Amino acid sequence: MKALYAIAIIGFFFVGGFFISRSSRPLPMQMASNEMPSPRRDPAAIKRVYDFSQLEGSALDFATKQRLLEGAKIIRDKTDVGVELGHFVIKDSGGQKVFACQHYSRVVLSFQGEGMAVGGELPKMEVEGNCEISPDINSIAAVWIPVSRILGEPVADGEFDFREGHPAKLKFANVSDQWPKTWQLKTVRLIDSTGKNSEVSIDSAELKKILHEPFLLQF
Repeated sequence: MKALYAIAIIGFFFVGGFFISRSSRPLPMQMASNEMPSPRRDPAAIKRVYDFSQLEGSALDFATKQRLLEGAKIIRDKTDVGVELGHFVIKDSGGQKVFACQHYSRVVLSFQGEGMAVGGELPKMEVEGNCEISPDINSIAAVWIPVSRILGEPVADGEFDFREGHPAKLKFANVSDQWPKTWQLKTVRLIDSTGKNSEVSIDSAELKKILHEPFLLQF
């Protein structure tokens, strides 16, 4: 009798468990993500020595120019060449801390090429790109020069607007029968396309004073 009673209890729990399992919904599975978290886009996350929000006037002017150039470096991606600049934080008109690339929208770099002068003028190249924050926030993302595409174009003065790959706007002047292979950086500008903010402009004399040696780019 006790054995039959025990069998009945076991059967009851088995049948009940079966119907519960049929009526319950499976829990959604969470897939593990291998993606790295994106860097913080908070001005407070930049290195403290690159925070110029407390500076004004000539002190701010010198600090920003020095930071741009001392952080400058050349990078390569297949056949393209890029120039990164040092990034920094400043104060906007409302007194809030902002990244340089939140204050300025465009970067303009001008170079002088080695080679035969045309009418007494050496070759010139101007490269313009967006002012964008690089992944590590302490640098301005590279302004790219699509070397292979330039070398594939007929040698001529004029403007080029490359939209594929690394987008770039370039202007050439005083080029002769071949593209120069070595270019020296002569000026750097950060500009605000809205015209609300005054630009940062580094001329060749300031560039030489800060870097002490030529900043050369090779095609």
